[in-house]
Amino acid sequence: MTPKLMRVLRKLYKYQNGEYDAERRVSIYNEQILSDKERDILQEHQWQSNTITYFADHNDVIGKLLSLKNSPEITQERILTTFIAGVGGSYLRGRSVLSAWYKLSNIAAHHYLERPEYRCCWVCADYNEPKCLHDSHFQYCLYAGNAYSSTPTYAYLNLTHLLTQPAVVATAEDKQAFLSLIDLLRNAPDDETPGQFEKRLTAAKIIKGDVHTKRGILDSLARLGVIPNQFIVLSDSAWANFGDIVSCENQLKNTKGRSDMEMPWAGWKGHLKVDESQLHKLFGVYM
Repeated sequence: MTPKLMRVLRKLYKYQNGEYDAERRVSIYNEQILSDKERDILQEHQWQSNTITYFADHNDVIGKLLSLKNSPEITQERILTTFIAGVGGSYLRGRSVLSAWYKLSNIAAHHYLERPEYRCCWVCADYNEPKCLHDSHFQYCLYAGNAYSSTPTYAYLNLTHLLTQPAVVATAEDKQAFLSLIDLLRNAPDDETPGQFEKRLTAAKIIKGDVHTKRGILDSLARLGVIPNQFIVLSDSAWANFGDIVSCENQLKNTKGRSDMEMPWAGWKGHLKVDESQLHKLFGVYM
């Protein structure tokens, strides 16, 4: 992804340029907004503007994701290196891969399970209905540094695209940014809240991006247990049900009435610092 291509995609995927397709329930983006030169850039990079991916139901989503299980391109080493490059900013798309890889590595085939608390699968947070997703727009969002890996559907689209891309190498600056982030967590005041830490992280100017892209990084580390929470033990090698994690939010004051602050990151407190065992298990080579 080049800066030139990103400029073209920002223009293409403007909200005003989307025309809603009611049958598929997605927006379709018109390339006529682009100049001939800009359309040439899309062609040069073989970018398809409106790739739509269809999922029949919950079982289709899980089946598609599990089909990637033994892909030789998806290794732990590659995922962690890509994530480090995302944290540092040399490859913003890398910010989203860690959580997606966790799902692929740990989720098992299961039937859709809905409970009264949430109108989605208690196990995985996905839905049991036919749906179309605008894969091209989703990939653009990931390249911009956004984290969309909350469901197996997003994890599948994320990792499938990664199969076709060359591996990235984290720079020395990327590694330093990651280490600085970890040190900031290690040195947190005992009573610090996630919101207060985010303000301190912004002030430290370690990671570029807005609060939401930074929160995606923190949430990914929390989902793998590198950043602990007060209620449930998480790790990279064991599945935890979506409902079991999110229901802990009822015990947290800082999530009341907020949809943007979610478990497990929302369950961190300064005295928890970092789970050094999980950190070194996954990222020891960078420490």
